[in-house]
Amino acid sequence: MLKIAKFELRKSRRRYGKGSMVMIVLASLFSLSAGYLSVLTGINSDSGIYSINVFINDSSFVLSEHLDVYFDGSRIFVKKTDRSLAAADELIQALREQHRKMIEEEYGTLAHPVLVSVRYVKSLNRSFPEYGVGQNESEKVEKSGTSGTKERKEEINRTKINITDYKPPEDIKTPSLVEKMVLAFLFVIPSYFTVQVFSSSLLEDKLLRRLEVMLSAVRREDILLGKLLPYFAFSLISAIAVSVVLNNPLAFIFALPVILLLFTAQIFVVMISRSYREATFLLLVVSLLITIYAFIPAVFSSAIPLSKISPITLLLSYLRGELIDVQDVAISFAHLGVMAAVLFYLSMKALNPDIVHGRSIMAKLIEISRLSIRNSYQAFLFAFLSISFAFMAELFAVMSVFVLPQSLMIPALILSVAVVEEFIKGLIVVSEPCIRRAIATALGFFAGEKLLIVANILQEYSLAFLGQYLVLPLALHILTAIIFALIVKKSYSAIPYALGLAVSVHAIYNYAVVMLLA
Repeated sequence: MLKIAKFELRKSRRRYGKGSMVMIVLASLFSLSAGYLSVLTGINSDSGIYSINVFINDSSFVLSEHLDVYFDGSRIFVKKTDRSLAAADELIQALREQHRKMIEEEYGTLAHPVLVSVRYVKSLNRSFPEYGVGQNESEKVEKSGTSGTKERKEEINRTKINITDYKPPEDIKTPSLVEKMVLAFLFVIPSYFTVQVFSSSLLEDKLLRRLEVMLSAVRREDILLGKLLPYFAFSLISAIAVSVVLNNPLAFIFALPVILLLFTAQIFVVMISRSYREATFLLLVVSLLITIYAFIPAVFSSAIPLSKISPITLLLSYLRGELIDVQDVAISFAHLGVMAAVLFYLSMKALNPDIVHGRSIMAKLIEISRLSIRNSYQAFLFAFLSISFAFMAELFAVMSVFVLPQSLMIPALILSVAVVEEFIKGLIVVSEPCIRRAIATALGFFAGEKLLIVANILQEYSLAFLGQYLVLPLALHILTAIIFALIVKKSYSAIPYALGLAVSVHAIYNYAVVMLLA
């Protein structure tokens, strides 16, 4: 493995001259610096959008011909357009801010008759889930009210008030994640450059059949690990450097699952691609999807408990100095770690001269399934582990259906879930289409779904996936898996028809159960 890593380093030096390496390093440094400076100085993307004419009795001032708002000193004139109304709102807000600065400079803290301070607390349990307040927090609210106990009032009287901790009511805003999101990107941005160089090198070795030469003397896992090691080490060093600069030495740990998944996904895509053009497109799409899956949930970290499935959400919590539950870390890391491990294992199986060249992507996936799954026990295990991929795809489906009309959201979500689950089960059953393999696959997938419920990942969203039922989903998975197996057993060319029938049964079943029992 180390010999392969040394060979990869030498090849990279030959392939990329000093000029190219300098450009890559400069591009990485520029991206890191731009992101870091945007956090320090702020992002003024809305500056200079509107044009306002102000009446000034001076011929040296020229009025704009494309004005949005006119201000004569005492009145504001607007057009009957959304843009003009928005500009007027911005102008009024700017005038209020200017007036506020003037009175604060003159009167100081006396400029505001009321000052308040907000302390954000985290719910410790779900005694009052309808209000988002736990039992311990409700006790705090009662004690801090105007009708609090005598002891609480004495405690307030003893507390030394720091006026700098208080603000006018209009200044109280919910915490923003924009700056922290930019910081989170700093951990991953260098890996994007590294991943592209790595995938390009691996694709070149595949198309020039160098991998086949290596297979005659080196094991598959040593080839892939050896080629991966230098690039992953660079990504790891970059993430550690960002952690040190931000004075959070352990923050890089939360970025490792995302980086590892990026690398293993790139390996798998290279192995199943047939040409450079196809690989380039798929590599871009896969990188984009992983980025969305890692960062979008973090945007809703304060509203959706499901967002903790992403390590980036935990990274933001760590950067804010919040306490992180060990169970959340274990679930998040295991989720992405399982996908990375499965993709790497499948990539090793795909590193076969009979698979890497020619054939369609679907034919390669079927052959990889046959090489990877030899018996019903392995079918159960792969189905169990595949729940991570199903969960990822179904989360994308949940995000996608919101662009549809409300009447189509539930049917579209149910159909998407059916397509995802039946496609994944079908890839496993196709390794040996028989009833025994179908039942093992169904049992493994069902066990994975129940694990999500037990781990409290889908507890609040179990209705959409029928997670609160036991016998019904099991019967559904067994039925559709058997249907797929019996049809495909006659001919592999019937896979589209088998998948279509299984998806139809699954979707109709889900829709009926949701409509009747929801």
